[in-house]
Amino acid sequence: MAPASFFSNGNSPMVPIGTPVRAPAQASSARAYGESTASDPASMWARIDKIFRNDQEKNQVIEELMTRYEYVTQEYQRLLSSPSDQLQVQQLKQQLAGVQAALERNPFVMILIDGDGMIFANEFLLKGLVGGKEAAATLYRQVVTYIERETETIPTTSRVLCRVYANVKGLAETLVRAGLIEEVSHFEEFVRGFTNGRTLFDFIDVGPGKDRADDKIIETLKLFIDDFHCRQIFFGCSHDNGFARPLEEYMGDVTKISKVTLLEGVPFEKELLGLPYKTKKFDGLFREAKINVLGVPASVSPAPVKNYNVFNGLPTRLPPAPAALDSPTPSVRSLIDLPRTPSTTTLDGLALVSKTKNWAALAAAPPPPQPVTEYRPANREEIIARNRIGQRVDPPCRDYDKNEVDRIKKIKMCNVHFLRNECPFGNACTHLHEYNPTEAEIATLRLVARMAPCQNGSGCQEIKCIYGHRCPAPPSKTNKTKGTKNCIFGDACKFPESLHDIDCNVVKTLVIR
Repeated sequence: MAPASFFSNGNSPMVPIGTPVRAPAQASSARAYGESTASDPASMWARIDKIFRNDQEKNQVIEELMTRYEYVTQEYQRLLSSPSDQLQVQQLKQQLAGVQAALERNPFVMILIDGDGMIFANEFLLKGLVGGKEAAATLYRQVVTYIERETETIPTTSRVLCRVYANVKGLAETLVRAGLIEEVSHFEEFVRGFTNGRTLFDFIDVGPGKDRADDKIIETLKLFIDDFHCRQIFFGCSHDNGFARPLEEYMGDVTKISKVTLLEGVPFEKELLGLPYKTKKFDGLFREAKINVLGVPASVSPAPVKNYNVFNGLPTRLPPAPAALDSPTPSVRSLIDLPRTPSTTTLDGLALVSKTKNWAALAAAPPPPQPVTEYRPANREEIIARNRIGQRVDPPCRDYDKNEVDRIKKIKMCNVHFLRNECPFGNACTHLHEYNPTEAEIATLRLVARMAPCQNGSGCQEIKCIYGHRCPAPPSKTNKTKGTKNCIFGDACKFPESLHDIDCNVVKTLVIR
């Protein structure tokens, strides 16, 4: 008899009580007996195990993803709360604040003035040193008032810098000739007073030479217009169309256009009026009319006063106005006599002029009459020839020879001495007087002098003028447009447009004694 722990159904071996129904032995024995496996419990369990295993793998993947998400989240929170990261953020904020503070620190405005054409009012010039200080103080006060009342973007704490560029000695001599001051030294004292009047104000002497002041002003403008600390540039140039070109370079930049204010002394020239810049006029500070040099009618002096016969290799100083003119010397008479035709004049009124003690009054005095005599010039150099529209036509010069021109320039002969025979410097002249030139060398020297444009243009009435009254350069083969600089040098030509295309057909002559 079988033990109590086993039972038998008669067909199967006895199975111990408590033994699991599913067992590999059962499956193998079932297969061993050839029973069908379609409904075999072992097969079903195998399938269930497979499902469980798949679910377990899925659960493991989900668990792993959750673990990774939790890790990333914790790292993110850790980084946000990390003291080192917060410190780095704070440092960046401080650096940004420091940069902004540096940009806001030391704001200033710059005043740039072409002193050869923007000339201070007579009331300042006449006071010399004191007048210079008053001019500086007045300019500073008016700029500060403008900033406070008429602008919103310029800090009121902005410092005011000023630079005036001019040929001091040449300008002083022009002022003397115009009768605005009595001596060259008066203007030199004015310059010193202006420079000493304000710590950041400078009146800079650029010396003789064409466009030296212009070049310095333009380059200074380019330097400061990109400087963030410079909040505004006051540009004194109303007298000269030549400044229109560099100002046009910023036409496409609204920020730079708003940063420049054009100052008005004399009325703005035509090309400057068309520019989109702000303009400002400080009343009573600058002259409102161009200087009329004694002996040159204003009607024939359209060019700015800055071009007062100052060119390469030419002496520029003129003798100062005499304190008294009771016995005028020939050199003084040349400054007194106005251009005139002598057919209806007398010399009886010379005593009236000679009694004039004040140089300014002398400038305003009418020309003395001359006796009624017929004057016949000995040669063509004693007359001024003009074309049908009144433009001056000088006698032709010799043909241009570059090698000869260069040779004559190197000799450094005094043009005024050899071409006019009246150099005011005498033995003190820095150019050569002790030289015996040939007629050919004199002809070349005259050509060299003609290569510099005359300040009075084609309307010049100075009989002994040695400078050019028309462009001597050959015409351009490409640009034949009238009213332009249509020579081979184009826009770089130092002769103005008005001195190109001069008709050289003489229709009348003006005799000047």
